[in-house]
Amino acid sequence: MVQEKYTEKSRQINLSVTNGEITSVIRKSITKSACRVYENGCIGVAGKLGEADGELMNQAAENLKLGIPYEAEATAGKKRKEHYECGSFSVEDNDRFLKEAEEVLGILKKEYPQIIFGNKIRLAESGTELVNDAGTELVCSDRYLSMELLVKHVDSVNIMDDALVYVSRDFERDRFLREAREHLDAFLNQVPLPEGGELPLIVNPLQFGGFLIEHLDAQSFGDGTSFFNGKLGEKVFDDGFSFYVDRGKDNLNTAFFDVEGSTCAEDRCDLIRNGVLLRPYADKKLEKEFGYENTATAAGAYDSVPSNGDMCFAVEPSDRTLRELIGAGDGIYVTFMSGGDFTGEGDFASPVQTAFLYRDGRLVGRLPEFGVSGNIYDIFGKNFVGLSSDRPYEGERRLVVKMKLQRD
Repeated sequence: MVQEKYTEKSRQINLSVTNGEITSVIRKSITKSACRVYENGCIGVAGKLGEADGELMNQAAENLKLGIPYEAEATAGKKRKEHYECGSFSVEDNDRFLKEAEEVLGILKKEYPQIIFGNKIRLAESGTELVNDAGTELVCSDRYLSMELLVKHVDSVNIMDDALVYVSRDFERDRFLREAREHLDAFLNQVPLPEGGELPLIVNPLQFGGFLIEHLDAQSFGDGTSFFNGKLGEKVFDDGFSFYVDRGKDNLNTAFFDVEGSTCAEDRCDLIRNGVLLRPYADKKLEKEFGYENTATAAGAYDSVPSNGDMCFAVEPSDRTLRELIGAGDGIYVTFMSGGDFTGEGDFASPVQTAFLYRDGRLVGRLPEFGVSGNIYDIFGKNFVGLSSDRPYEGERRLVVKMKLQRD
């Protein structure tokens, strides 16, 4: 019998923003604990809010009688601690964080009276710990700040028109304001769509990753339902495209271990490397069931039996900045694209609600609504341009792919 404790801790300061002003300050401190007992190919799990104790462990042992199968071994003999906290603020420094947020909002409200800002600003600390009597002790903690401001023009009939987003461990006021001004100036300057039937789109790194995540699941491979069945070891995408499980330090609010205590060598595991499909992602159960490599992607609620599907994926960045990826021509920077999907054949189409013209290294104007389309093999194949080496907007790298435009 192996006994294990799994703990998730979260502390937050949440600032509600209405009409460009902070209307409430909510502090949260939550501890979620689970005890797990492994014996004879079964698992017993019990969870609670608060710290785990002997009674919770006894309950987990009692739950072994439910006969929940778990044939994999508990993680044994791993010890590692990582603390990624940095930056200018902590949740203990409520007044300083509040003052900074008020001053930044005041600047935006003064400079852009025609814009209504709302939603939230958040400072969050998280900690994850897994300890068992098989010699494993894994601890990881992080802290980050997120500005998630919805943007609405005073004359707009929409609930929201756009958003200003900035997520980082360390808040840099000058950088955020520089990006916000560029974004808002472009928002207020309407321009026509540039000429051309196929143009480079600038999007979130995982904008099209949902299709990959769905079809690279080892369960789909094992059941024979994956779009990529029969293609393991084959070159399916562009040489410059690599897709991997990312448990590294740069991935905010992601522990270096999964909920089963599994880890990756150098905190990453390649699924697609230089266009070649290497492996699907799998937890311990799927590793044992189908023989696929454990990629440290087990997920689940703190008090549930782990299952495959942690969302910790990334695209390999290039050695070029966003401006270098776009080059001398125009690009289209997309902030809202919803209502689209992939077909079973890998074809994608979607309306684009909010986008900006990107020219000479900056956003210059807001574009009318339009549509885009493409096939997954083209998006990450001949039309794949790359992921930026820099983080020009929202604290993130930007993905550039060429897509077909549908105009009204």
